[in-house]
Amino acid sequence: PTSAPSATKKTGLYGTVVDAVDRAPDPDTRPAALPRRPEAGITSTGGPKAVMQHRGDRVTLTGRGYILVRWQISPGSRPGALVMPSWTGLRGRLFHVASGGTRRMDDALPGAPNGYATGMGGPDIGYAVLPPGTQQMWQNEYFYLDGTVTLTQNERGCDYGLIVFPSDRDAVVRDVNEGPADGALRYGLVRDTGTDSAPVPQYVTRSVPADPATVPQRSRV
Repeated sequence: PTSAPSATKKTGLYGTVVDAVDRAPDPDTRPAALPRRPEAGITSTGGPKAVMQHRGDRVTLTGRGYILVRWQISPGSRPGALVMPSWTGLRGRLFHVASGGTRRMDDALPGAPNGYATGMGGPDIGYAVLPPGTQQMWQNEYFYLDGTVTLTQNERGCDYGLIVFPSDRDAVVRDVNEGPADGALRYGLVRDTGTDSAPVPQYVTRSVPADPATVPQRSRV
């Protein structure tokens, strides 16, 4: 008798690509087109604008659509090692689709206002120091959610804050297409491929740990 074909395990693409350290694009490089994904809207336990300035502040996001996370990094108040926020209790899928806000936070700031040689700090005030292997954040980071997830501010060491907004595709496109001619330090960056191989952010888990700051950098979803 002929032997039956061996069973093969089907492995989905989602989660196979996770954010990693990357190099800043040329400031004058325009972003790729942002793929279209279904939008039904995002609801947030923090409302239309969730301001998270302290350790343990959190917001739960639910729905199908785009999320804006805007960074406020304040080594002028307290420099040092920055403990990254984390995404916990993921049900469904979360992608890191674009970066904008006119600058990466490590871009040089003309005139070094208030001692900030870059958005990460300066020699006179000290710096925010990311964990080794952490992707450099931009002023605005955009995510696409199909499901539900909780984002927690894990501040220890360097002072920082996050502002979290439900957003939409049109807003992402407007942001990333602001370039130097508009007064931006650089064009934004589109990361989304429109497929399940689009990158997943770091520090994401489907579990709900007692301390969200313990979520591993290399997301396993």
